[in-house]
Amino acid sequence: MFRTSITISLIILVVVSCENSSGEIRRITHFENAPDEYTENLQMVHSDSGVTKVDLYAELAETYYKPEHVTNFKGFLSVDFFNNSGVKISRLTSLIGNFNHDQGIVEVQDSVRLINFSKQQVLETEYLIWNKEDSTIRTDRNVIVRSPKEIIKGKGLITKQDFSFFEILEPTGKMTLNKE
Repeated sequence: MFRTSITISLIILVVVSCENSSGEIRRITHFENAPDEYTENLQMVHSDSGVTKVDLYAELAETYYKPEHVTNFKGFLSVDFFNNSGVKISRLTSLIGNFNHDQGIVEVQDSVRLINFSKQQVLETEYLIWNKEDSTIRTDRNVIVRSPKEIIKGKGLITKQDFSFFEILEPTGKMTLNKE
């Protein structure tokens, strides 16, 4: 009898001592500025009719749903763009970026590079904006475009995500113009 009452007392003690209020759980587990989602080595592939269009890799991604639906990329970000046949045509890289899901805008900064593989052409800048809706890439910062034939410098640039052609808004330095 004595042993049974000790056992019942211990069970009641354990059950009562393990009870937490919802307020206590929220206090311990809720962090005011914590992301809603946290992902390491994120790989997202966007395809259309079975053909890859965009392949995004981020070393670290933090997604927030409020006040705006945004994903912040940290560490390293790489976005590969493909043509209609599924051939990789260009790559955008940076160390930091964010994607505003509501606006369809990706902003990248810090060691930004945009490469066109077929033209062996590289854009270097510190900041640019990629508009997913119309496939444009633009910056108002200093840019350098390197190719096997020339180096072009300026401020501000507009191009498509495939980087097949571009316009430097305020070119600087010397340029070689060839008659076609």
